[in-house]
Parts: sequence; structure tokens; C-alpha cells
Amino acid sequence: MLFCRVLGPLQVEVDGEPASLGGPGQRRLLSALLAAGGQPMPDTSLAELVWGADAPPVINGALQVSVSRLRSALGPKARDRLARTALGYRFAVAAEQTDAGRFTQLVSEGDRLRSAGDPAGAVRAYREALPLWRGEPWSELGASTATEGPRAKLAELREVAVEELQAARLATGDTAGAVAALTEAVAASPYRERRWELLILGLYRAGRQGHALAELRRVRELLADELGVDPGPGLRELERRLLNHDPRLLIVESPAPSAPVAPEAADRSPVLASPPEPARGHRPLTRPLSSFIGRQADLDIVAEALREHRLVSLIGPAGVGKTRLAVEHALTTPRSIPVWLSDVPNAGALVPTLAEALGVRQSTEEPAPPLHDALREQPTLVVLDNCEHLTGPVAELVIGLLRDCPELRILATSREPLGVDGECTVPVAPLDVDGPAVTLLLDRVRAGRPGWRPSATELTDARRICTALDGLPLAIELAAARERALGLAELATHLSERDDVLGTPPRGSLSPHATLHSAIAWSVGLLTPADRALLLRLWPFEGGFEWPAADAVQPTGTIGQPVLATLASLVDRSVVQADLGATPTRYRLLFTVRGYCRQADPDPAASREAHARWVRRFVHEQIAHITGPKASSAYRALAAELPNIRAGIQHDLANRPVDALRTAAALEWVWVAAGVPAEGLALIRDAMAKVPDAPPSERVKGLLAQSIVTFHSSQAESTIRFADEALALIGTDRDGHPMLAKAMLCRAAGTVLAGEPEAALRDAGRLAVLAARDGQPDWLRGVAWMALGAATLLGGDRVKGEQMLLRARRTAARCGHQWTEGTVSLMLAWNLIRPDDTEHERSVHWPRGMRALCALQHALEVFTELHNVSDALGVLYAGAYALALAGRPADGVRLRAAVVTHAARRGAGYRRFVHLAGPGFERHLDDALSPDERAAAEKAGAEADWAEMLELFQAGLPEDTKPLALTAAQTGPAAAAMSSALRMRSARAVSRPSGVTPATPAMSSIRPMPPAAPQ
Repeated sequence: MLFCRVLGPLQVEVDGEPASLGGPGQRRLLSALLAAGGQPMPDTSLAELVWGADAPPVINGALQVSVSRLRSALGPKARDRLARTALGYRFAVAAEQTDAGRFTQLVSEGDRLRSAGDPAGAVRAYREALPLWRGEPWSELGASTATEGPRAKLAELREVAVEELQAARLATGDTAGAVAALTEAVAASPYRERRWELLILGLYRAGRQGHALAELRRVRELLADELGVDPGPGLRELERRLLNHDPRLLIVESPAPSAPVAPEAADRSPVLASPPEPARGHRPLTRPLSSFIGRQADLDIVAEALREHRLVSLIGPAGVGKTRLAVEHALTTPRSIPVWLSDVPNAGALVPTLAEALGVRQSTEEPAPPLHDALREQPTLVVLDNCEHLTGPVAELVIGLLRDCPELRILATSREPLGVDGECTVPVAPLDVDGPAVTLLLDRVRAGRPGWRPSATELTDARRICTALDGLPLAIELAAARERALGLAELATHLSERDDVLGTPPRGSLSPHATLHSAIAWSVGLLTPADRALLLRLWPFEGGFEWPAADAVQPTGTIGQPVLATLASLVDRSVVQADLGATPTRYRLLFTVRGYCRQADPDPAASREAHARWVRRFVHEQIAHITGPKASSAYRALAAELPNIRAGIQHDLANRPVDALRTAAALEWVWVAAGVPAEGLALIRDAMAKVPDAPPSERVKGLLAQSIVTFHSSQAESTIRFADEALALIGTDRDGHPMLAKAMLCRAAGTVLAGEPEAALRDAGRLAVLAARDGQPDWLRGVAWMALGAATLLGGDRVKGEQMLLRARRTAARCGHQWTEGTVSLMLAWNLIRPDDTEHERSVHWPRGMRALCALQHALEVFTELHNVSDALGVLYAGAYALALAGRPADGVRLRAAVVTHAARRGAGYRRFVHLAGPGFERHLDDALSPDERAAAEKAGAEADWAEMLELFQAGLPEDTKPLALTAAQTGPAAAAMSSALRMRSARAVSRPSGVTPATPAMSSIRPMPPAAPQ
């Protein structure tokens, strides 16, 4: 009876006829209620979406009028859906009654059909879903924080559907059509690597190998030139397979795929005349009752590996599904004999167990020759499952069998390789959380709840569960066993109590372990004492670690042992994962393994303290470099370890609060650079509150750290207040205090931020006097000249101010203080944006807008190299006004709206130096467009991601920067500053060691990221 279309302008159909919804107020009201997905909305939230800042003074009365009008417009058949509840108004509508809900369901159905091996059905589902889009979701509501998240989610789902449609077309054999569509898709979104992967694969399957390799080079150059990154693991793996002419690239999935049968298995009689009776270590090989999900590609790999190699070992952690994969392959091979070695108690029982499985009469003295005779003549596959506790004896047995039985092939499962010459190891990875893992969980839940269809909230909870369980099939099976008692939401919430929450494997399961805990304990119990001792020490690490960190936390009994060899052993045994794509290699424990190690650790307090001690030392070592030429690598290292740093500080807050204060305060610039100033400020404040009687020197550091962080959040009053409190603690006898210069720096920064010329000149002058004294570092002198230059510009002397800023940048360049270099360029750009002076218009070739953009480009390169997200936002904000000066006001409005949106998420201050532009600089942007044009540009900008922001900014830069090499006499001090900036950029590029990729304004630190939160 009712269908609502929100993917574009709002439309409502009642009994197939369009409903006349009335004016814009009623349309916004219904859009807001539909955006709530059938849930009640409080009056204040509803009014904010409907009227925004123009909300009437009496909200309830205005809402009642609008609701009454809307009910009349909906007519008698739909009016009762708009109801008043205790929590507010709601519009009762099911997901399938809106195009957004229908779209989500169809995409989910397409994903399910693809996973189930029905690409043709998936194509139909995606093709039905995509035409539902007619424009921006809930377009009547405009830009608002309430709709930003749901809109972004739907937009991302649409992009995924576009890609998966073409993946399904490739799987059906429609290569030409998919290639044509993918060519258009990569042009529309060139940074989505999945599209490139599919396009390159399609070209290769179409017989256009050269074209495929050319596209591979093109995307590599695109990512390097525009984002400063290498292709992701998917593209890298595809490149490797292309160059190796991997035959699997030509395999086109069928609607009902099945594991391939080895060609040599056809038309042969079995080795044994009749199947043997089940023996110890041998169970009847029957297909398990549960469905097999998400492993078709792995089955293909196993089949191909066994065609090329006589010994293949499936390697992976406990619970990853090695046994099930081996069984599914064996079921396609008529002459396969499975042997479950987990039932074999010791090496002496190994050969008798295999002989019994083959039905071979054993000789008590020499059982091996009859075993060899039984396997010598016919092609046979022997599956040896769970070999990890007998790797040595199994390896000896396998060597003899393969030597004497040329037609024999062996498929082994183990948590470490057998170490036999010619062995092919096939790693079995956990299921992808964004696909098969969730499908497996839903399938197992559905088995106990026939007819159940998960809601959007339940799908989110399912993904949370699969993420927490690392996509391990056994863990997912155990979680599903508890769903009927707890529900998905509660199960996701309580997964930290893993052993209490997870169930047991159902009867008939192939798992030899009763719980996930026992499966992991089986793996850990096989380790040597030294390996086990180190493993149990690694659980406090969050987000992974590098080998020096593992070396630093070694328990007393293993100190001095080569930690790299131990880590390699743990990786071989599948209890530690190695990310070989990172440089240097990072290691991590699966979440499930971490939980086991935390419980099994004989001294968890000592492990926590060792981790926190490493964090303190690591931070101290890296912070020493952030004011010198190694700043970039130091910021990168600190950013990579931020999850560990958070964990270390949290430990110290409870146990060593002075150390927590020392560490949190030392990271004052890192909180800013990482784009999490609010988090850093909260940790510093917590530590200060914990130690009110801390030594004055430590409290001074804490106060100054808060001053620096609030400065970067554009909180001028707080910046000055914290600096003054620090000066008061320093006392009257200040001259010899080591923190005095830093305190004056903070105060000068605050008065510049506040736009107070007289106070800024006074504070900057005091800072300059302190910085000029013997023994002060060069970077402080550079910062002092920068503060003086900014204060002088505020005072109105532009020429002298620019000269001081240039001197600051020269000083910073000599000592390697890159932050000052970038900040000076940002200040010079704001000075060029000043609207009330024509002195700097003497260059015909390079007007102020273009020169400002070039200055900002230099600043952006510096902050990108420092992984400084907060200051990069400040650069892009200035870039919006520079674009307007350069004749591109619409792009400027879009960029400004995007910066405001992203900065609000991070709590970053982006207007720190606007005072340098003087009053009225906004008119470049605000007066250049009509109200309607400006509103449209702001709406588009609020939805832009980082890549789009950078594209907007960099599109305004000149193609040829050679004209910037002009003299100060020709162009004035500002243009000379730009020329100097380019020379410094060139010098850095020439001096950079070979093999180091130059930083660009779109490196990983300036990619779209959600706001970081404490782990």
C-alpha cells in the first residue's frame, strides 16, 4: 500500500498513486522521519532537521501544525502511520517499504548469491538495486550531522554495488560488458582499487594482456603521483599473478561451482577392493551436514596445488577451518583416505593408524613395507589431519611414502609446515569479515531460527561479532551456538568474556576441540618453553608491534635469545601473524589468541608493566627527534604505535600517574599531528588530576602541553591561560628555568591566535630575547622569528613581517624543523589573501591567489611529510580563500565546507592564522556567488572526502611552476618567499636517499579516516 522513495527528491506512493505532500516544510518533516528508519524522533531533533537555525520559538505547536498538514497530505490510508509516542513522532514504515531499505536488501542479496556461487542471480539483484538511486538521499534535509553518517553509508554501499555487479558479470563470462562498464567506473572513482583490480582481470581474461599490464602501470603511477602510496595488497597480488601467468586468473566461476577433480582421478579403480572398517584415526568420509561457505577460491587453490605438487600442507591458526577445507576437497577425489592424526597419541602409533585406515594387515615387526605396497600402484590421495603434534614423525613417514609410491599425493593440515623438501604450503586465512564471515554467522543462526531475516541493526551486530572473532570459522560457529540464548546484540557486547560466552561445537562437527580456548591451548601447548614464554608476553600490544618492541618485553628467562628467530617460529606455528606488506614488518596476535594469552599468562601484571615500560622508552626516544631532520620518521613511528601508546598511558594512569603525565605531555605535538587533539587533551588532564602533588617541573610540562594542544584547536583563551599558569609555577626567578622559553612561545602563540597585535609583539619579543641566548637550540630561534613575523604582520607592517617570516624559515630549514617551515608558508599565504592592499599585485604573471596556492602547496607537503592532519586542515581552509582569489570561488566554497566538516569530527582548529589576512577577507568567497550557488557548493563540499578535498585544492595549482623563480625586486617579498619554498622543496628532493618515495599532499596521513578513539 505504501512505498517511499528517499534516494533523491522525496516521493510517496499510496496504493500505487503518488501522494501530494504539500510544501517544503511537510516534505522536510517526512524526510526526517523516514531518515529515522521508523524510530521515534524527539521534538528538538526533529525541529533541527526541519527548520535548522530558523526553528520557531514554540517548537511543539509548530510541529503539531506541520504534522496535521502532512497527515492530510498522506490521505486516510497512510495518515495513521504518523503517530505520536512518548519519545516523539514516528513514521511507521518497514525497510522494504522504502527505496533505501529495498536497495540495501538487494545489495545484500547480491552479495549472498555471489558467495553462494550464483553470479547470474547476483547480477540480477545488483541491476535491480542500482536504478533505485535518483539522487542524494534525503535531499530535502540539506547538510546536517544527523544525516551525514547514513548518507555516507548508503553512498559507499552504492559504490560497492557498482563494483560487485561488474565482478558478478565477470564471473558469468560477460567479460566485454564488464570491461566497458569498469572503464567508466575507474574514471568516475579513480582511487577505488577494487575497480582497477576487476578491470585488469577482465582485460586479461579478454586476451588483452598488454592492455591489462598498461592499466596496472597506470594505477600504480596514479596512486604514487597523486596520493604518494603504493597499490594495496589486492593489486600487488594481481600484478604478481599476471606476471606469472597464473592459470587461475582465467577461471570463470559457474553458477553452481564445485571443487575440481584432479584429472588423473578419472576412470581408475580404487586401491582397495572394499572400504575398510573404520579404525583409530580413520572416520567415514561423509559430507558434513552444515553448509560450506566462503572457501571456493581456496578449494581451487588446493586442487591446483595437488596437481602440481605431491605434498600439500594447509597451514593456519587454530579454528581457521583447515580440516573442513581438506575434507571438502577429499570428497571430490574418489580415492581419498582421511586420517585424523589428532586421535594418534604418539609417534609409535602413527604407522599402525595409517595402515588400519588403508585396511592393510600389519606386521608387528615391520608395518611400513605393506603400507608402501598398498599405496604404490594406484593414484591415491591421503589426507593427514592435525599433524602439528607429530611433525617430525609425520615428515619421516611422508618422505618414505612419496619416495616409494610415485602415484601418491598427500594433503596435510597443520599449524606449521612439515619441513619436507618439495612441500607446497597453502596458508588458510580467516574469512573476510565484510563477506563470508558474516554470511557464515547468519547461516548458522538461521539454522536455529527458520524464516529469520536479520535487520540492519542485527547485520551491524553480526559484523561486530565477526570482527572481534577475527573471522575464524570455529569461533563464529561457537558464537552462533549462543545466539539463541543471548541474541546478536548482547553477544557482541559480551565477547570480551569469550570463554563464558561462546558455545560448544554442535554434534557432528569436524572440530576436535570442545571450545575455542581448547583449540588455542592445543597450539600453544606444542610450543617450546622459550617460544611460549615470549608469546604469553605479547598480549598487551594493541594494533601490532615490530620486533624491537617484542625484544624489549622478553621475560627474564629468555632475555638474550634472538627475538627474530622466536618470532619466526611463532609465525611458522600460526600463533602470531606477520604483515609482510608493512615496512618494517609488523606482527600481531589474533584477537582470540590475545584473549587466551591474557588468561594463560602466569604474571599478567608484569607483562602490562613491561609493555608500558617499552611505551615510555619508545616515546622518549622518538620525541627527541621531532624538532630536527628526523621529525618525519619520528612522527610516522609514533603514529603507527598510537594504539600501544594509549594502552601504555592507561596502564600508567592506574599505576604510575607521574609517568602517565610525562608521556602524555611529551606527545603534545603528536596528538595534534595525528588529528586527535581532544583525546590528547583528555589524557593530559586525567594525568594532571591524578597527581596534584606532582613535582612543579612535571606540572609545568603538563600545562604547556595543554597550551599547545588548545592552540591547535583554536582555543586562544585556553592557550594563554595554560601558559600563564605555567609561568606562575615557574616563579619570579625565571631566567634560568629550562621551560621559560617554551612558556613564552605558548603565550606568544596564544596572543597571535587571539589577534592581539600589541600583546603578540610583546610576547614574541620576550621569546626572541630568550631564544637568542647561548645554549638555546636553533629550532627555538626559528620559532621566535616566526612569532615576531606574525605579530608584526598583525601590527600592519607587512614588508617587515614577511622578512622576519623568511628568516624564520631559513633558520628552520638549516636545523630541520619542518613544522616551522610549513607554518611560515601558511602564514605567508594568509598574508597574501589580505583583501585591502594592492602592493603585492605588481606581478602580472602571478597574482596573489596563485602565489598563495603555491605557498599552501609547500605547507601541505611539509605537513603531509610530518603526518600532521590538523595543520593540513588549516592549509586547506586557507586554500579555499586562495581558490577564490584565483578565480574559482565555487571550488573555494566547496573546499571550505569540506574542511569545516572534517575539522568538526576531529576537534581540530583550522582558523588559527586568519587574523593575518585582516578584516573582510571572507568577501572573496561569500560575495562571489549567489545565495543559491553558494548553498549548492556548500552542500557538495560537506560530503567531500579527503581525496576530493585535495583534488579541489590542487586543481588550482599551475602546471608549470618555473615562473615562480622571480626576484624579490620583481614581485615583492611574498613571491620571493614562494620561490624560496620551491628551492627548499627541490633541495630536499635531491638530498632524499634513493628508494625513498617523496611525500605528496595525499599520503596515508591525509586519507579519509574516522576519528580515532582510545582502544
